[in-house]
Amino acid sequence: MHFFFFYGRIANYLMGVAGMERIISYDELPFSYGDSVYFRMETDPKLYLTLISKGYKVVKDIRDADESTIFITGRRQDYFCQNYEEYRRLINGSIQKSFGNKGITKPKTVKFSYNDLIKYKYQLPFVLKNENQNGGREKFLISTEDDYNNLIKACRYLLDRHQMELAHDSEDLKYQIDYDKYLDLNFNVQEYIPTPSKYNTTVRVLTTPGNIVLYAALKYNESSKYIDDTTLLGYLLSEVYPISTKSIVSNTLSGGSNILLGENNYSKFEASLLDAHNINSQQFEELLNTSESIHATYNSELGIICGFDYIYDENRNKWFLLEYHSRPMVGDYSKRQGINYITKDDRMVAEGRVRATALSLVRKNR
Repeated sequence: MHFFFFYGRIANYLMGVAGMERIISYDELPFSYGDSVYFRMETDPKLYLTLISKGYKVVKDIRDADESTIFITGRRQDYFCQNYEEYRRLINGSIQKSFGNKGITKPKTVKFSYNDLIKYKYQLPFVLKNENQNGGREKFLISTEDDYNNLIKACRYLLDRHQMELAHDSEDLKYQIDYDKYLDLNFNVQEYIPTPSKYNTTVRVLTTPGNIVLYAALKYNESSKYIDDTTLLGYLLSEVYPISTKSIVSNTLSGGSNILLGENNYSKFEASLLDAHNINSQQFEELLNTSESIHATYNSELGIICGFDYIYDENRNKWFLLEYHSRPMVGDYSKRQGINYITKDDRMVAEGRVRATALSLVRKNR
């Protein structure tokens, strides 16, 4: 084994139970004497009933919340917004501005447009990504002219297919995807960030608004020609109009692995990968501080747990924010503590227990 010692606050920060906070059961959630919590019951009925039985005052209408309310789930929208989409755009812009004020930006990103695509306005290499897909789906690295031309063909196929469906007055039409809107509304074109080593890498930081990092890990996945083909666009770019570039996905759902931060015994390989990402540095400590600070500021919008995904640009020695999740997958965190995360019911229980853990920590640190 290779000993890789974290120093200073990073060590204190991440050295809970094997580098992470222990996930409690529903029964271990401390009793309350009327603490106000905002929670949407449909998210997890069992946790909702547990909150009631433990004496919490559960707020279901945002207008009943006050300054003391802990938001276990994020609110869906403000009443001055016309709809959820408008609310999300408002909040996303505000959160990204807050990150920018801390010196952390997203890679250069623009909305995808088929018209811009066919005018060759996108500079190679770039990442085409569906902002509304999880698990590494519909994220494609376009790096060569052949890739670019094949992407045009794939998009043209989708648009032509939709026009053909419109030409047939069918009962099934309501189940078809409007690819004109699907491409323009869901996809962004993002600057490609080369990461250290031959692996696709990101860092996931799971936080609470109580200034605590529940879990932090470096995720890595060996680059390959594998492209997720479970969507029609993925199938087209994999089999019909294939792009030659490698997968850019790092998550474990797509076969990746992770290195839990906060341990001191690492293999030589793990230690070298951590070193390559400058993990043991003041710069990374500031990244953790920012994750906590942003979550605390936006607790009502994000809820009680949030997953922040970052990518490291070795050439510029800079961390970029890739995305954040107000309902993050907690599979790696749960499985490391022996909690099942296989079925849909497993996932609901695990997510509920992580929320209960976060609530317990937030109340303790108030």
